[in-house]
Amino acid sequence: MLNQTLKKLFNRDLHKLKAEIELYQNEANLWIIDQDIANSAGNLCLHLIGNLNTYIGATLGGSGYIRNRELEFTLKNVPRGELID
Repeated sequence: MLNQTLKKLFNRDLHKLKAEIELYQNEANLWIIDQDIANSAGNLCLHLIGNLNTYIGATLGGSGYIRNRELEFTLKNVPRGELID
């Protein structure tokens, strides 16, 4: 039962993240930061991807994923399609 609940929650939240990323009409705006915003939407998305690949993929699934957390906040201009994939 717990597995089904977690699966449902992850699917719900990942679909919401995808919808939020798709709302950016200008893809370049994913990488803009403002005076009161420390991280761009694109970098926050990369950070969530890193978390999932680390804690779900590598830790639970044994995927062998090796995280580069610094890149999650410094990498820029990753295509929207790649973020969504």
